Amino acid sequence: MTESITQPTGWDAVLGGQNAAPTNGVVLGGIEGVKKRFASVVIEQRIAALKEAIKYGKPGLEIVNKALYDESDLVQRSAYLMLRGRTTAEVRKALQRFNFYRFFECLRTLKGGTQVAISSDGETAAILKSNKSIKVWNLPTEELLYTVPNLPKGKQIYYIGLDKQTLVRSVQGTSNFVEVWQEGELQHTLYGHEDAIGAIAISPDGENMATGSQDKTIKIWDLQTGKLIYNISNSLVWGTHTATVFYLSYSPDGQTLISGGADGTVKLWNLRNRDKPRTFKIPLMGGLSIATSPNGEILAAASWDKKIRLLHLETGEIIRILELHSGWANCLNFSPDGQTLVSSGADDKRIEFWDIKTAENLHTLTGKDKYVTRLAFSADGQTLYSAAQDKTIEVWGIK
Repeated sequence: MTESITQPTGWDAVLGGQNAAPTNGVVLGGIEGVKKRFASVVIEQRIAALKEAIKYGKPGLEIVNKALYDESDLVQRSAYLMLRGRTTAEVRKALQRFNFYRFFECLRTLKGGTQVAISSDGETAAILKSNKSIKVWNLPTEELLYTVPNLPKGKQIYYIGLDKQTLVRSVQGTSNFVEVWQEGELQHTLYGHEDAIGAIAISPDGENMATGSQDKTIKIWDLQTGKLIYNISNSLVWGTHTATVFYLSYSPDGQTLISGGADGTVKLWNLRNRDKPRTFKIPLMGGLSIATSPNGEILAAASWDKKIRLLHLETGEIIRILELHSGWANCLNFSPDGQTLVSSGADDKRIEFWDIKTAENLHTLTGKDKYVTRLAFSADGQTLYSAAQDKTIEVWGIK
């Protein structure tokens, strides 16, 4: 006859009476014994019960799922750490509703530089220190990947591709140009913009690159050959920006380019037919921060009125407005699942997490008097990297 996991077996010890079990002891007795321990008023016993429950398959997982809503943050945190690596439908569903960002803390602080760029997956950072070479690092392992010689003159902006090998550098000076580097080797120098280049994006397939400038134009380049493919300027195309282009991103399929301008507009460029773009006006946006969700459906735009507006790119409708604590947001980024937006303010220097479906503030990281310049999630959303003006990179997560 098959033994039941809900009943004590011949070798189980059964705790009797009303006395509490020792915190570090193991009380056996099947899943029913685990349930009894989980009902304890002692937090340490409930956590110990979870460690036993996980061994009992589905009935045990139900207890751990339930613990996500325990009155104790310590119990909730323990349950989350046990579940986050599991992929069953029940666990995934439970975790979708769980706000684990409120358990984020600074795990470590890395040395940054006078200028920092972080790849969109949080894997790679390009760091300039004291006008010496630009060093490209693997952030999770802190391994130096390659270096790029610095140009001592001219303002520079860096962009790191998802392949970790591609670094794009725009240089502003007597002439304005873009360099494309592969693992520390210069591949192309691209000329054509008449003013400073502040926006860079690489297509999902890594074949093309878009650049935007203070000259109000957008140019699309072939990354393999360095040749100009498409010039979006008011002399050639209808509906171009009337002020600096400060933001660019590609849709997931690479067929649409999204641009943000200091004229307060967001434009969607169809790269297949190269028709006049769809244009949306964002109130009081100016040249502030913009981010696009990973699925390409939602755009977040910071405005001067201390608000972040969420725009549905299919309909153009502003679907949510997030009210900031104070000041305006100079950094925005979406979590990899697209459900959470993270922002940092120029005035209060907070890092805030937002639920994009409810506009609820999920958590705020405070106590760091640092002006944040970059925010990037790891690919699994379990780590957040923030680069600051004090030449540090902080790594946030759950211990």
